[in-house]
Amino acid sequence: MHWNVLVKVRHFNIDKASFILDKFFYSNLNQYFRSMIVKKCHFPIFMLTVVALLLQFSCTKNPNKKVNPQFDKLVGTALEFHYKQQFDSALVYFYKAKLACSDEELDRISYSLYYIAEIQKAQCDFSGSEATVTEALRINPKYKNNYNLYNVLGLSYQEQFDFDNAKKYYNLCLSTTTKELEKCVVKNNIGYVLLESKKYKEAAKVFNELVTNDSLIQSKPNYAKVLDNLGFAYFKLDNPKALGYLNQSLQIRDSIKDNSELIASYMHLAEYYLTSNATVANDFAQKAYVAATAINSPDDRMEAIKFLIASSTADKIKSLALKQITISDSINKIRQNSKTQFAKIKYDSNLALKESDKQKSQKQLYLSLFIFVSTLSVVIISSIRAKNRRKLRKATYETETRISKKLHDELANDVFNALTYAETQDLNNPTNKEFLLENLDKIYTQSRNISKENSPIDTGINFEAMLKAMLSSYNSPQINVILKNNTSSNDWLKLQKESKIVVYRTLQELMVNMRKHSQCSLVVIGFDRYKNGLEINYSDNGIGCPEMLNFKKGLQNVENRILSINGTITFETETNKGFKAKLKLPK
Repeated sequence: MHWNVLVKVRHFNIDKASFILDKFFYSNLNQYFRSMIVKKCHFPIFMLTVVALLLQFSCTKNPNKKVNPQFDKLVGTALEFHYKQQFDSALVYFYKAKLACSDEELDRISYSLYYIAEIQKAQCDFSGSEATVTEALRINPKYKNNYNLYNVLGLSYQEQFDFDNAKKYYNLCLSTTTKELEKCVVKNNIGYVLLESKKYKEAAKVFNELVTNDSLIQSKPNYAKVLDNLGFAYFKLDNPKALGYLNQSLQIRDSIKDNSELIASYMHLAEYYLTSNATVANDFAQKAYVAATAINSPDDRMEAIKFLIASSTADKIKSLALKQITISDSINKIRQNSKTQFAKIKYDSNLALKESDKQKSQKQLYLSLFIFVSTLSVVIISSIRAKNRRKLRKATYETETRISKKLHDELANDVFNALTYAETQDLNNPTNKEFLLENLDKIYTQSRNISKENSPIDTGINFEAMLKAMLSSYNSPQINVILKNNTSSNDWLKLQKESKIVVYRTLQELMVNMRKHSQCSLVVIGFDRYKNGLEINYSDNGIGCPEMLNFKKGLQNVENRILSINGTITFETETNKGFKAKLKLPK
């Protein structure tokens, strides 16, 4: 009688080779081989495959490949968990590594899917493993390591007793494998499918060809597998050579302390002696059970119990049967949990990916809005500044024009008249001389006033005093100027230099035009602070509106100055009710 669970200990696993390669960078390889024996993993392929795959899997270190640090980090963590056989955690990180790849990184996606399929197979989720491999082959059919995926598919179909498909994918694996030892691995798996299909003659033929292969003979663990499979095939064919091959395989495995594979030899020998010597069969079955318990392999324990039941006396069968039921329930529970766990991992990861994509979209939206608002703000600010600069240039031009006109209309005419008078009158006459001197004094006063109106302004700590002195200078017997100050020196110090100049020139403009046009007797100027700056209120009791029409140009100059520093100014005037102006200056 043959039990299917022995598949796990009698076939080769070419797909484990890549796992050795990755762990080659994390720990000593000899230590890894010893730990694999103890932990009951499928025994990996040979050292030459490791060397070959070292070149094949070096794509992650190829400088021409696009770097993906997040993928490398996740895979490194996943491999650590895989090496420790913490498959649930390994599964989580391999799935995260897959999600960390872009659609163009097909090799990295295939790499992740291969390990996911391998873990699913190790946890006996064969249909899930098949689906994962199928996905990998669909998205990346030209991946150079697809022979590993074909082998996993073959193993999965084999475990599900679909031997036709198992053989199909083993043949695909064989056709894409170039190394001699790798070919031996795949041929052994093909032979095992024939063994499982009860095609013992065909299986024996395959194994007979393999046992003479020099490359295989040099690899004792793998050579022992083929000897054991050949012995079992001969046993089914009643060939007397069967026991010799079974014992030869047992000796090799015992000499290299291949404890996990010793289970297969013990079980085959138990089955071999089952009909001829129940005591010996029971002894081998007991050894198989102890070895399976030592490496925590519930499947092999179940298999060993079946042989113990078949070779034991009636009084022991009941307890063995109860033990078998307990182990079977435990295995089913663990496998069901594994399938559920992967579904949950996949769901949670997809949920996390969707949330991550959502957050990325929100960040991109916020970034776009920020860029749009920033650009719009820059455009608006630049536009305002450009507008203010134009107004300032216009005000400057108009001021210069006004000064030029004033020099021409007032000062130049007076100078010309004085020159004409000096040329045409007798200056020896005291009366004529006195008249000329009065005209020259008038000209001097006019030039001094023009100079004061356009002289440099001290914008430092003396600004407030200088401003008030300028305003107070317009006091006369006819005009009383009153200043109301509700500000501190600190308020004036907070004003920008440009703002101080504008304030000075604006008030000077108002005072000059007041003297010329308003016919007022009282001027009140108040200084107050408000939340964002200073407020200046001007009022007089002059004639108001009629003369303001002549004052229009001056008002335009004042308004342009204030707007150039982002301030505001408003005017109020009515006939015979004076003139008012309110200025607000930002700090």
